[in-house]
Amino acid sequence: MYRILMVEDDEREAETLRHSLERYARENNLEFQVSWERSALGATSGDAKFDLIFMDIGLPGINGMEAATLIRTYDSETPIIFVTNLAQYAVRGYEVDALDFVVKPVSYYNFKMRMDKAMRILKRNSGMNVVVTSHDGLRVIPAAELVAVEVSNHSLVYHLADGNTYVVRGSLSKTEEDLSQAPFVRISNSCLLNMAYVRTVTGSEVRTTTGETYFFSRSRRRAAVDEIAKYLGGSI
Repeated sequence: MYRILMVEDDEREAETLRHSLERYARENNLEFQVSWERSALGATSGDAKFDLIFMDIGLPGINGMEAATLIRTYDSETPIIFVTNLAQYAVRGYEVDALDFVVKPVSYYNFKMRMDKAMRILKRNSGMNVVVTSHDGLRVIPAAELVAVEVSNHSLVYHLADGNTYVVRGSLSKTEEDLSQAPFVRISNSCLLNMAYVRTVTGSEVRTTTGETYFFSRSRRRAAVDEIAKYLGGSI
């Protein structure tokens, strides 16, 4: 079950969004637990944890952009999709790592495209773990929290979303094999990257939502970029 929060002050717009969620759940054999807040107060309390947030920008009091900024002070991962009739403001979503935006009135076609993208993120690495042995013992790392694995001085460096790193002995090829069912792509001979954390691709650089920059090798760039674009729905 996925927990979804709608933050929308207009009851009709909220019902339209709810019906779209119900239809999407039926068509994809999914189960959603949908909550509705009329203002940003419930969304920014931090009392409840959601898997996905639909945020209207034009909210009374604290607007949606301000609410998303507050949410990001304690939650850097939950995908946020803005719902707005002010498309020019939605492009500011990169400031709060918004996943996407939908323009009102919400059509099911546009909604479905955004949900397909969101579900790829929500399903990333679901249930998978990586077990590594470092100098201070055995570590079980959820694949969903693993941003990248790099080779450095004949060791592997595991980069986690919370900023921690683990340096262990091992083979990058073996790690790639272990993560074959998760959305990882080899961007160079020395780096394996979790596509779910890709924020931008520019030239030979790929920047992640956690703020790090990794580099493609010339020989792997084309195939890696194609794979990332396919994973993210062609919107890198």
